[in-house]
Amino acid sequence: MRSSLIPIILGTVTVTLTACGGGGGGGGGSDSSYGSASTGSAGTSGSSTTTTSSNAAPVFADLASTISVNENQTSITTIEATDADSDTLSFSLDGGDAQELSIDSQTGVLVFLSAPDYETKTTYQTDVVVSDGTTSTTQAITIEIVDIAETSGEAPLEINVIVSSGSNGYGGGNKYYINGSASPDITLEAGKTYRFLQNDSSNTTHPMRLSLQANGTHDGGSEYTSNIDYVGSTGSSGAYLQFTVPADIDTETLYYYCQTHSGMGGRIFITAATGTGYEIVGMN
Repeated sequence: MRSSLIPIILGTVTVTLTACGGGGGGGGGSDSSYGSASTGSAGTSGSSTTTTSSNAAPVFADLASTISVNENQTSITTIEATDADSDTLSFSLDGGDAQELSIDSQTGVLVFLSAPDYETKTTYQTDVVVSDGTTSTTQAITIEIVDIAETSGEAPLEINVIVSSGSNGYGGGNKYYINGSASPDITLEAGKTYRFLQNDSSNTTHPMRLSLQANGTHDGGSEYTSNIDYVGSTGSSGAYLQFTVPADIDTETLYYYCQTHSGMGGRIFITAATGTGYEIVGMN
């Protein structure tokens, strides 16, 4: 071992310190870990990864900005939409004339709360909203009311027909609805011309026919064809059955029925020509 003498002079006193040097190697080096944080490899424990996924907004399927609806009918249309994420969609209305309309939040069926009257109001406006629970899409629509002949001064007289589930004397199922009633009795006047409008999409596959027999051909009767014309395809724009009641008709009762489905129709009463037009009489 080697000793070294280090003289230190303090004033007049001389002090000699003997320092022992370490042998061997690196003992005098500094500890690199002192006063510093460990630089060991970082693990994943306690960490989290956030993945942000983009939500696609729902899209309306061919929703026209303007929809035409005959007066005196509550049915408007069915709103449809798609969503790229396959989220469950819900429908609602916002603003404008929304208080006079109703939409099924799940099916998108849009209707009037009360049948519109052209002579009272000719257009309705609102925003249709579809939401996937996160994002919504809105489209403004205008509903135009089509004037329908309603008095004997207007010819031909027109009767709106829609098809909906209900019940009548034949039981439950699809029925012809007129002015909100399922399979009602209808009174027609001899000598007048009437159009049973079947342009509503619900009439598709339900062509109306007339017969002298209740339920028509479904119960052994035959189709009544005198003074009757068929225009267009049922369920399509402009489709109707036109019937000019013979002035000398020799029956007081006819029946309307569906050509393809049993139990959908009801009775037609014929009155003498009095100039009073037609009226809808509820079934007893």
